[in-house]
Amino acid sequence: MNNTNKSEPATKADLEKFATKDDLKKMEANFETKFATKDDLKKMEANFETKFATKDDLKSEIEPLKKDIAELKFNFTRLEKAVGNNTIEILNIKTDIRDIKETMSTKDDINRIMNAIDAFAGEAKNYRIKDADRGHVLMEHHDKLENHENRISAVEARK
Repeated sequence: MNNTNKSEPATKADLEKFATKDDLKKMEANFETKFATKDDLKKMEANFETKFATKDDLKSEIEPLKKDIAELKFNFTRLEKAVGNNTIEILNIKTDIRDIKETMSTKDDINRIMNAIDAFAGEAKNYRIKDADRGHVLMEHHDKLENHENRISAVEARK
C-alpha cells in the first residue's frame, strides 16, 4: 500500500506507521489522565442529565449557524455601506460648517453694524427735529410776510 491504491490490503510496512497499544500506553503515562474509551464516555454520560453530542447532533446545529453567519455577513455589509455613506455626509456637513464659519458675522461685526445703525438713526432724528424747526420758522416768516402790508399801513398811519 505504499502506492496510493486503496483497493489493496495494508502491508506490515504500512501498519508500522501507526501507533500500537503499547505506544498509546507509553503516551498515556505522560498525561495526568488516561485516554477515554467509548466505554469510559458511556459511563460518564450516565452521570449527566444530557447525553454527549454526536456528529449528527453537531451537523444539525451547524446548518442554522451557517444561515445566521450568512445573515450577519449580509447585515455587516449593509452596515458598512451605511457607515460609508454617513461618513461622506459628515464630511460634507463639516465642509459646510467650515464655509459658514468663514462667512458668518461675529458678535463684533453685528455690534459694529448696530452701532452704525444707531448713529444713523440718531442723525436722522436730529435732522427731523431741525426740519420741523425750519418748518415752524418758515410758517412764522410766511405769516409775517402776509401781514407785512398791514403792518406797513399801520406804521404809515401813525406818522
